Amino acid sequence: MLGRGTLCIVIFFVVPASAQVVAPHADSLEPYLRFEDSSPLSCLVTLLPPFFLQHELELKAFVGSRKFSRLRTAYGDRNAMDIIFVRAMKLTDNNTAVALFLSTLACFDHRMVGLRIPVFNLFFPLTNESEDEFNRRVANLPSHLYLDSPPERAGDRDKLQHFFGSALLSFVFESRGSADRVGEFVEEGEEAVIVDGVNDERDKSANREGQRFGSALLSDNHLLPSRYLRKSLAPVRVMSEISQCIGVW
Repeated sequence: MLGRGTLCIVIFFVVPASAQVVAPHADSLEPYLRFEDSSPLSCLVTLLPPFFLQHELELKAFVGSRKFSRLRTAYGDRNAMDIIFVRAMKLTDNNTAVALFLSTLACFDHRMVGLRIPVFNLFFPLTNESEDEFNRRVANLPSHLYLDSPPERAGDRDKLQHFFGSALLSFVFESRGSADRVGEFVEEGEEAVIVDGVNDERDKSANREGQRFGSALLSDNHLLPSRYLRKSLAPVRVMSEISQCIGVW
């Protein structure tokens, strides 16, 4: 009998063609945070991979749009993160696994990834966007998700791909443990294998938040990711030490 994870993989490219989102004329947050129930038979519509690529392009174009920039400015970065996921859900007619994957791709903030191999480094493209399209999208990515996000413009925008990627793994494998092991492997290998890679504790914290979100989606896929963000990404040990110091002082 197929489990939920196996089923998600089987229907990975099952994205209804009729799912089209018409943007409202006025800037309003409500349409972007409202889930729409899909047709009961929508999961039976089988499409070719190009439709997945189409939805990827559509979501990336939306994130890079002036509309999204205005919504982010008006309602804040946490709400903007929710908008990305809900938009992906609407594009895929509530196919949660594909929506999480699209959200991850739409939040990549690097055009290339470099691998350290003997003698030379090997680089691979991570997007088919033009340079201008890539720059507009990355500039629009929510970056100040926590009270302790770095003040510079980039902030914590790289945590989005960690969050959604980990949520995808937890949802597909139906296990936070499996997602955590993959996350640990990636973080430990990143510094050794990826050019300019860093083993970052804040990345690991974002991974764990995404795992909680992905696991929760197994029971209810009408949840917003910002509910699973803590107020701070500071390590618990450091926060405990600060509290003790304040108490002593």
